[in-house]
Amino acid sequence: MRHLPAGEIEELTKKYLDLVELGEFGDHKPYELSGGMRQRASLARVLVNQPGMILMDEPFGALDALTRQNMQTLIRKIWNQTQNTVFLITHDVDEALALATRIIVMSSRPGRIVKEFQTDFTYDIGGINKESVRYTKEYMQIREEILNIINEQNETLQL
Repeated sequence: MRHLPAGEIEELTKKYLDLVELGEFGDHKPYELSGGMRQRASLARVLVNQPGMILMDEPFGALDALTRQNMQTLIRKIWNQTQNTVFLITHDVDEALALATRIIVMSSRPGRIVKEFQTDFTYDIGGINKESVRYTKEYMQIREEILNIINEQNETLQL
């Protein structure tokens, strides 16, 4: 669509397939890829356009637990390399805490901001301590507070 020379298209394709760890699958058809591989191919399609922001709406919901964790690690790696803003919508509190530097808890109908959290767990998870950050007192306190907000919202809806 941008009318780039064929050589540049090939170069960019290889660069972004390598970035999402699909370099050796560039010649495969979508139906030949697993669910996680298709998610990574979709991410490469977005990244090749060099956006300033990436919007992801429940991107890992249909993936198994191991693939989901691998995709979270990949998103964190890409975010660190590209410095793109990633706007991720999720209903998974642990996923939000693992990936976000800012979490906004929304109410249901009408959607409004209930509370905002500034976090840095994604830096810790990407560092030396890896997953152990999920068991820290601070992580558990924020997780519990978010879950309490969600549960209060659900109780209000049921009344």
